Amino acid sequence: MFAKVAGFEFRYQLRSPVFWVAGIVFFLLTFAATTISQVQIGSVGAVYKNSPFAIVQELAVMDVFFMFALTAFVANIVVRDDETGYGPIIRSTRIGKFDYLIGRFAGAFAAGAAMALALPLGIFIGSLMPWLDPVKIGPFHALHYLYGYGVVMLPTLFILAAAFFALATATRSMMATYVGLIGFLVLYTVLTVLFQKPQYDHIVALLEPFGIGALGEVTKYWTTSDRNTLLPPIADIVVYNRLIWFAVAFAFLALAYFSFHFETRGAKQGRPEKPDAKAPPPRSGPLPAPRFDRAATLRQSWKWTRFEMAQVFRSPAFFVLLALGLLNALGGLVFATDQTEFTVLPVTNLMIRTLQGSFGIIPLIVAIYYAGELVWRERDRRTHEVFDACPVPDWAFVIPKIAAISLVLTAMLVTLVFVAVAVQAFDGYTDFEWLHYLNWYVVPNAIEAIEIATL
Repeated sequence: MFAKVAGFEFRYQLRSPVFWVAGIVFFLLTFAATTISQVQIGSVGAVYKNSPFAIVQELAVMDVFFMFALTAFVANIVVRDDETGYGPIIRSTRIGKFDYLIGRFAGAFAAGAAMALALPLGIFIGSLMPWLDPVKIGPFHALHYLYGYGVVMLPTLFILAAAFFALATATRSMMATYVGLIGFLVLYTVLTVLFQKPQYDHIVALLEPFGIGALGEVTKYWTTSDRNTLLPPIADIVVYNRLIWFAVAFAFLALAYFSFHFETRGAKQGRPEKPDAKAPPPRSGPLPAPRFDRAATLRQSWKWTRFEMAQVFRSPAFFVLLALGLLNALGGLVFATDQTEFTVLPVTNLMIRTLQGSFGIIPLIVAIYYAGELVWRERDRRTHEVFDACPVPDWAFVIPKIAAISLVLTAMLVTLVFVAVAVQAFDGYTDFEWLHYLNWYVVPNAIEAIEIATL
């Protein structure tokens, strides 16, 4: 039964559009990193584009980005059955808890592993392109690709899949799972910055979950010739790192198994409500006459805009994304004046350029995610027919959604301006050029993000 459940889940994921779209996107990423000099993944140095060191490091770094797609496979296993209402039917059959839960996980992870083949395939196909300089391409060795995929990439993907599968099983929420994913990424980024000094290299190599630190430890003193010809050895530090995180992964799977209630619990019978003796008497007389003029429609649109904005501001994912951007931007702003050996004042131009580099992607993520969330929320909650029956024009629902996401994005950018000004004040710089912040940062970045959200 385990094999049948895993096979069903694997075939289901292969038929998903996400499998093919994400596979093409990741193929193009590694293809571009191999064929375009302006695109670089990792810091491989002056080595062949298809050298064993370049392949291994590129695949290890891509694990960080690939975990978003992998989570989409393994996190929706149990959530999907509950959302469709099919879960109780499955659990009423003779299928066991282990076969159902772990079998579904195995099938989804196998589909994610199959999609991950697009990454080494992109490097291989890219190395065959005729416009590349032959000096930058080394000989083909299938073992290099198999090593990077099987020894470096797959173990990390299994660890990540087990962790976020356990989180999704415990919370029964895709939103909570993605919030946890972003929180993990924030924590990983902060710890990477804190432990980037050379005296922490051994600790990072031992405890870093992606294995990038362990690979850096065993190849720290390699020459260019070594990187072009040798595969990273499976040394003690690499083995210890993988053993630690494999133990953590199996602990997560055990947590998912014991926290998952296979039986369907019946709903508790609520207590009958007692009539309220102090309730006011029902209103009598004629009801107010409804208004359908332009002033009423504009007022409804403004109320709906405020409602949509509140939905975004109350979302946990919004605060996690904002915190991620603020931490990244704050680190860049604090150290912006230490980039050269000369004393650099935290002038407005420097602050704005730092914000654009460290926070530029966050408004786009918010725009893309919440634009889709606002558009499809009524259909997801099956209330769209109620709204469609309201006696208001279509634009009274569409324009407020665009206005809401626009105001949210503008509020994020204004928040960043206050953070930049606070850093300037902390450094003793008091020439706050608010108009320049508005004209050079808030307005152009808000327009770009709003265009993406509207699209």
